[in-house]
Parts: sequence; structure tokens; C-alpha cells
Amino acid sequence: MGHSWILAVGDEILSGHTADTNSAWLAARLATTAHPCVRIVVAPDDEEAVAAELRRARQAPGVDRIFCCGGLGPTPDDRTLAAVAGALDLPLREDPRALAHVRHVVERMHAAGWTADATINAGNRRMTRTPAGSIVLRNRTGMAPALAIPAAGDTWVLVLPGVPRELRTVVDEEILPLYCAGGAAVTYRALRYAGVGESSFFEALQQLAGAFPQVRFGSYPQATAGDLLIRASGPDPDQVARALTALSRMRPGGRPAEGEG
Repeated sequence: MGHSWILAVGDEILSGHTADTNSAWLAARLATTAHPCVRIVVAPDDEEAVAAELRRARQAPGVDRIFCCGGLGPTPDDRTLAAVAGALDLPLREDPRALAHVRHVVERMHAAGWTADATINAGNRRMTRTPAGSIVLRNRTGMAPALAIPAAGDTWVLVLPGVPRELRTVVDEEILPLYCAGGAAVTYRALRYAGVGESSFFEALQQLAGAFPQVRFGSYPQATAGDLLIRASGPDPDQVARALTALSRMRPGGRPAEGEG
């Protein structure tokens, strides 16, 4: 079992102009793999700041999948590729596969009448300069090439575009099947209760934590429905199931509404 670290890049996230929906979506996807997310960090569009966070992720114990999301576009504020190269001590080189992809997208845009000509400009060309040794991943919904870069041991740095549609397509079609295969490391199960406050579960959850030390519990009030969700997670599906069965028998308050995954 390994762990993932998500690094979201963008001044617009830190300023509050853009919500970081990518990290929440990606963390949910990774929770179903053998590389669940253990940390989410947001960095500004600053080469040194991004490189520093990547170095910190590489030094974190047990982290073998590092996702760097955003900052791959054709404008000067897109500094992720240079930051990744610096953090991994790799030179930037024009990649023929990335160049072919960008050329194909530009030609397709011209054929559709979206651009005046099919020439690759300087901004588009800088997107093709990738850290040496990168594997260019297919991005069928956008121009920015996504990358998989081998690091020490079994660690991979996975560089993704920040546009949500592109990121999600690359993750589902390229990342999960090739770089996060092997089954889930953590099982999640939940019970939903109606008409009870989470403080009513304090003693019950404290007892269960002692009885099932490998299982983690969390309580989550559901504001829209007025319910309370109790979620259990752990590496052993049987232990998680037994923990929730024990909780349902304890009946700490309210009435069970339904079970959830």
C-alpha cells in the first residue's frame, strides 16, 4: 500500500476566485485505489513554491504517487513544467509526442474555424517542453499534455491539466488503469442516522475506537437532510463491517436511516 499527495497549483485558488473541485474529485477517486490521498496542498503560480512542495512530497514517508494539478497552459503564469523539472533535477526538453499532440489540436481547431491558421505559436510550443524522461499521457479533451514521470523507487509524479474535464478524463482513462491499479487499500462503509446530534455518539465511538483499533471513525452532520452520517474506514473489510454492526447494536441515539458506502 502506498499513499498519494495532491498538489493543486493556481493563484486563482488561493484568491478564492476558483474553487478547488479537482482535489476533492481526485481524492475520492484515489480512495478506491491502493494509493489513497493523505494530503492536499495548494501552491501559487510560483516556480520555487511549486518545486518546494514537490520536494516535500517526495520526502514524505510512504508517498509514492504525487499529483500536480494545473499550470500547464500557454501563458507566462503557467510555471508547473519548469517547477517539476527543477524539483526532480531534470532538464526541460521539447518532447516529440507532446509536440505532435499540440500540433494535432491546433490543426483541429483551425479546421473547425476557431483559429485563423494552423501555426503553433510560442505559447503553445512551450507546453511541449517536458522534463526529460516524462511519459506523455493521452489527453483527448484538451491541448495540455499530461505526464507521468518516474522518480525514485516506485514513485511517480503525475502532472495533470487544471481544466476539470481534462483532468478527470486523463485520470479515468490513463492514471487509474496504469498507475493506480491493484485494488483498494481502504474500505469505507457508513450508517446514516436521523434525528440525532453527533455529540450523542461520543461514548459509542470512543468504545469502538478501543475495540477496533484498525478502524477509523468519523461523524458528519448532513445539513440539508438533518441527518448524521457515521463513516468507518480501514484496511480490513471484515473489521469495518464488524465495527458498523457493533455500532448499530449500540443504538447511541436516534434511529438508523440507512446504510451507505
